[in-house]
Amino acid sequence: MKKFIISALLMITSVFVLASCSIFNNEKVKEETVSIHKDQAKKLDVSLDLGAGIMNVSKGTKNWVDGTIEYNNKYFNPNVSYKLKDSTGEIRIDQSKKHFPKVKIGKLKNEWNLKLSNKLPIDLDVNTGASKTNLDLRGLNLNELEIEAGVGELNVNLGGNWKKSFEANIETGVGKTTIVLPSDVGVKINLSKGIGKTNVIDLISKGNGVYVNEAYENADVKLTINVDLGVGEVNFKVD
Repeated sequence: MKKFIISALLMITSVFVLASCSIFNNEKVKEETVSIHKDQAKKLDVSLDLGAGIMNVSKGTKNWVDGTIEYNNKYFNPNVSYKLKDSTGEIRIDQSKKHFPKVKIGKLKNEWNLKLSNKLPIDLDVNTGASKTNLDLRGLNLNELEIEAGVGELNVNLGGNWKKSFEANIETGVGKTTIVLPSDVGVKINLSKGIGKTNVIDLISKGNGVYVNEAYENADVKLTINVDLGVGEVNFKVD
């Protein structure tokens, strides 16, 4: 019953946010530049926390992070921080702790477009509320991946040729999730199924929610992907 109530509340939230109707005043769109320059860090710990909106993440910068955040309400002004702790660069971009007042209904604009460095190992932690999230992680030097999605659409591209093994934990909420997997390195999926629907394409079932690709048994590099399915649909595809 508790899970049903939470799911119902999330669905109600999605009606307002994902249809681009919100309880926020329209304002002129502002663009904030995000740029975190290289330093002596040997690895990166990146945390991205979006309350509501659109998030696009991919590789493609000579710095640690480059990008823009566009929004049309002052309450979406992001908190961006960086500190070097020992040899780890800790990056935090956060909107989730904002308190949004109830004002006139208007069109929501809150879009993150971020490029990450592929020069250092990255622990990437992504949390989203009501959002459309596109994570094109091909070519990044991932060490660990954590994703917690709320309401909306989640697209995660893990295709390509990975050079080292890593583990990913993905928790879906309400909505559609698509996960693209590599064919040339080993993949193992541990699926904890919720209420939603799962579509698994070109993977081999080992029973009890475990799936592998054809390359898994003999692969030197293996990705382990743990998926906790909420309400909605999850699609797994091999590139």
